[in-house]
Amino acid sequence: MTTKNYSATRKSKHNSMKNTNLNGDRVRPILLSQQEIKTASEQYGTPLYLYNLNKIGRQYTKLRDYLPPNFSILYTLKANSNLTICHTLAQLGCGADISSTGELKAALKTGFSAPQIVFTGPGKTNSELAAAIEVGIGIIVLESVNEARRLNNLAQKYGKKQDVLIRINPLYRTNQSCEIREKASSCGSDDINSGEPSLKSQTIASSSSKFGVDENRAIEEIAAIDSLSNLNLKGIHIFTESNVLDYNQLLASWTNTISIANRINDQGYHISLLDFGGGVGIPYNSIDNEFDVESFGKELQRIFENNPYPYHCIVEIGRYMVGEAGCYMSEVVDIKESLGQKFIILDGGVHQLLRLSMKPASKYMEVLGRNGNYTQKATLGGKLPTPLDIMVEDVMLPEDIEIGDRLVIYNCGAYGFNHSLTNFSLHNYPAEVAYSDGTIQLIRSSGQVKDFFVNQKFPTDSEDAKKHI
Repeated sequence: MTTKNYSATRKSKHNSMKNTNLNGDRVRPILLSQQEIKTASEQYGTPLYLYNLNKIGRQYTKLRDYLPPNFSILYTLKANSNLTICHTLAQLGCGADISSTGELKAALKTGFSAPQIVFTGPGKTNSELAAAIEVGIGIIVLESVNEARRLNNLAQKYGKKQDVLIRINPLYRTNQSCEIREKASSCGSDDINSGEPSLKSQTIASSSSKFGVDENRAIEEIAAIDSLSNLNLKGIHIFTESNVLDYNQLLASWTNTISIANRINDQGYHISLLDFGGGVGIPYNSIDNEFDVESFGKELQRIFENNPYPYHCIVEIGRYMVGEAGCYMSEVVDIKESLGQKFIILDGGVHQLLRLSMKPASKYMEVLGRNGNYTQKATLGGKLPTPLDIMVEDVMLPEDIEIGDRLVIYNCGAYGFNHSLTNFSLHNYPAEVAYSDGTIQLIRSSGQVKDFFVNQKFPTDSEDAKKHI
């Protein structure tokens, strides 16, 4: 394993989480200096993902310290399933939230024990459910009664009684909830946190959902699941929010979940476990305030102290724990103009960092070694042969940017490497490296062209065909 030791002293300014100017004296969200980031790009080349494992530890500790003691924290592998990152969080004491057999194997491989794992998501196949039962997974979240019946049959076959939750699509949710914002193509974006910070910010859900069972049918569905002999219904799962910065908004959503659980208990179905999903956000600019975990935790504690029913609670956190801990680096390979618009062409692209409705988040960046005023407006484009390969438009860059300069885009630790068009045009995937306590290590080598041909074969076994592979 390749390593490099950085002797740079960790200054006290790294204790600050607010970043008002990347070119000023305040800390970068990744908690690494520009020189450290630049050195990593020089050693390992670009495109490159760099993660700070110490930052991940800080984020987990904040959650653990401020959430009430009746909470368990799960890491959501879909945010970033790199084995080193998963292992880091397993060692810290996280559980795991998985949505596929691949993520299940990654979780087990990196140190999460099967009872710590919760299997969420729609469309679970019988083979996926069977794999989960076989390893002794802790919780499976059901999306329908049909899924419950299939799981019950499998549990019966294996001679086990499986703990489950039922996911509910709530009638009421905040007006900033993810599926409502999806209609405006802004789900998860960096401009979603301007809603009125009030517990009254609830609205009737305006559409159906592919997730869970509707709240107005929840009791009927729960009764059906409760009758299945090889399932043990422990509680409910409700997940409607994404990347929330105003803690009052998330508190409104979670308070609604508690109210739904209370009504279910009032009707005689004893449930004791609540899975709130995630929703705790990070700012994708240098202006917004960070999520106030401390105040959020205090408000939650007051709610549970006065609630008629006791609950153990689960949160599935990905973005908050790893998002700010990662950055993506790419090199300028061309600079050009078209009809008066400046284009900066990079050696990366959306095959390595695809943000869809979160494109503005890629404005949270800087050019390494260029500390002048960012006064030039330009479009960042990648190397793919498609007009879709635009990473961000109208980003401000230094006037003196040149071919060969390296750009670093911050807050790419979540939904970066795992969220891209990896196979488009068959460009190699980027390397990943991790910083920890002054040392940087290669944790995934950059891809090779031959990787794209693994598991492919011609429809003939002729020697002539084989020699072309």
